[in-house]
Parts: sequence; structure tokens; C-alpha cells
Amino acid sequence: MKWSVREGKPGDMVRVKVNSQMDHYGVYVSDSEVIQFGKNPGLRLGISESEVFVLATDINEFRNGGFPEFADLSLSEKLKRFKTEKIVETARKRIGEGGYNILYNNCEHFAYECIFGKKYSSQTDKAKEIIKQMATGKTNGEE
Repeated sequence: MKWSVREGKPGDMVRVKVNSQMDHYGVYVSDSEVIQFGKNPGLRLGISESEVFVLATDINEFRNGGFPEFADLSLSEKLKRFKTEKIVETARKRIGEGGYNILYNNCEHFAYECIFGKKYSSQTDKAKEIIKQMATGKTNGEE
């Protein structure tokens, strides 16, 4: 999956940089509706996981001063993607849902699940790899 700064289309996965290590993800419906699992972390410092839920905001609140990037799917990803109507319907049905967990049920998991039907988070994979490397004392490329 590649990312670009462009006009969003309903059902697109959208992300915005939170910091150099983290992005915040959502499902774009329109400039007045982005459905996300929790607000951009820059807007909710100090909030506990139990207070995070799926909600809809407009694109300006979602981006929190950043530049939204939209997923440009490969052909194989396009074939796996749900139809736009199903993506939007699924995301809207989940508004109000809680259960946030940064490693197992975060904003990226939410967006992937709405669009492809299964949870995935590249950020979680990276974090787990770093933890594994710290535990074993190895860095990337070491045997």
C-alpha cells in the first residue's frame, strides 16, 4: 500500500502523522465525516484506553493540523477491498464501540477491518519487532 496527499473518496483509508513514529488512521466518508477509533492522539493526551471509542469527526479535526494521506491500493488490495457502501456502513455501525487497545485493537486495526474485513496494524508489527529485538539484544540484520 502506498500513500499520497490527494482528494479523498468515500471508503478510502486515511492517515495523518501524529509524530515521527506514529500515524492516526480512519475511514474517509467525506470532508465532513471521517470515522476513526479515537480522536487524533494529539487531541487526547492523558486519556485512558477505556475512554477511547469509535466516532465521526470532520477532516479538519481528524488531521489536527497535519496533512491527510490517502491509501493508494495495489491491484491485489483493490480485489480484497470491500465495496464502498459496505466500508462506510461497517464503519458507521461501529460508532460508539469501545475496547481500544494500542497493541490489539487500535485505529489502524479499525480502518483495516472496515476496508478489508480483518484487523492489521503495521505500527503494532513494528512495535512488537522492536520489543523482540530489545528482549534478545539483537538489531535488524543480526543473527
